[in-house]
Amino acid sequence: MIARLGAWLTRVATRVMPDPFVLAIGLTLVVLALGAWRLAASGAESIGWTLVEGWTGGFASTPLLAFALQMCLVLVTGHALATSPPVRRGVAALARLRLGLGGSAALVAFVSCLAATLHWGLGAIVGAFLAREVGRVARREGREIHYPLLGAAAYSGFAVWHGGLSGSAPLKVAEEGHFAAARVGVIGVERTLLSPLNLAITGGLLVLIPLLFWAMAPKEPVPAPPFDADDTDDDIRLEQTAVARLQRSPWFGGVVGAAGVVVAVVALVADELSFNLDFVNLVFLFAGLAAQGSVSRYVDAVAEGARGAGAIVVQFPLYFGVLGVMKASGLILWLSEGFVAIASRETFPLFAFLGAGTLNLFVPSGGGQWAVQGELLFGAGEKLGVDPAVTVMAFSYGDAWTNLLQPFWALPLLGIMGLRAKDIVGYTGVACLAMGAYVAIVLALMT
Repeated sequence: MIARLGAWLTRVATRVMPDPFVLAIGLTLVVLALGAWRLAASGAESIGWTLVEGWTGGFASTPLLAFALQMCLVLVTGHALATSPPVRRGVAALARLRLGLGGSAALVAFVSCLAATLHWGLGAIVGAFLAREVGRVARREGREIHYPLLGAAAYSGFAVWHGGLSGSAPLKVAEEGHFAAARVGVIGVERTLLSPLNLAITGGLLVLIPLLFWAMAPKEPVPAPPFDADDTDDDIRLEQTAVARLQRSPWFGGVVGAAGVVVAVVALVADELSFNLDFVNLVFLFAGLAAQGSVSRYVDAVAEGARGAGAIVVQFPLYFGVLGVMKASGLILWLSEGFVAIASRETFPLFAFLGAGTLNLFVPSGGGQWAVQGELLFGAGEKLGVDPAVTVMAFSYGDAWTNLLQPFWALPLLGIMGLRAKDIVGYTGVACLAMGAYVAIVLALMT
């Protein structure tokens, strides 16, 4: 039944799912219309000008554009680490396992989710490379696989990323002087990412999601497309100068990278650095350099990852404009207050989860969404007596939950695998339904 549901949703998505950039434009138009309706209902004047100011302000917001650069760094540093020789050898070894249609999808989902809990950029790229390599090996050996299901499984890491070590909201509230510090203080990761609630939800999803993709395997295989010649990891041949040899030397890059990781960790222990998004980017930058070895190989890997970030760079400002319109028109306040009005202390985490998931369909940026919605959630939670750490994590799960329906973050994966968003969204839609039910139950039992 689960396999039939996934196949049916995929057929529907194939007919109606637009390109992600078209979706971003469509969402912009929808939110402009809703914003105009909301402003008219509140009796506001100069509705058109208010919407224009909101959109341009969000589109060109310096803090949000800085956040976009942080997210691009997460992607390219994760890509550089994922494409390093040690990781590629591990991916190749896993891809040779003969697990059948369902087993292969479960393996890809587990690896993607596990990597995403460490670093969402790593999970996005490792999952895609593993799924593509499974397809290559199966095609070469004449084995049956379901390639779109592998793509959906590779994207499933985005269901757990916000409860992992690169989760935007938990890392932001762990910073001194964050936007709500005057209200709730600094909330350390021991209360959010390392809490029993997060261990139960994120740990449970690491088991549930792979099992779900195993159960969704259809009886009819869909082979991988023909691939170009295998990628080569050979360095570009440089002139035999001392500088060129230094650039290619695996020892130089390895030593600098390892030293950078050690210095960053020591500075964290000495309280010179905070465990936040910038720290995560710093560590993964040097970890990728260490794993790649040579500086020239690392630069090439970053350049390749930057190409994958191109579509994200183009779409981010559109979503920031959507965010600006929702804020200027009062839509965010209206939506959030609607959830709060029907919540109690016991049900508030569930409504915060649902509210974050709903808003994420319009603004698929965890950090940007948290910057606007977080203050509101903290205020409502405080009135109801809810632990602010629980509020942070309920929001985080909601933001990650509907990523499975929003193809924005799938763009690099789709490019690597040669798939379209409509090829995978039916299967990720089933995973979205299952995750929503699981998280809602755990929140009800543990908060």
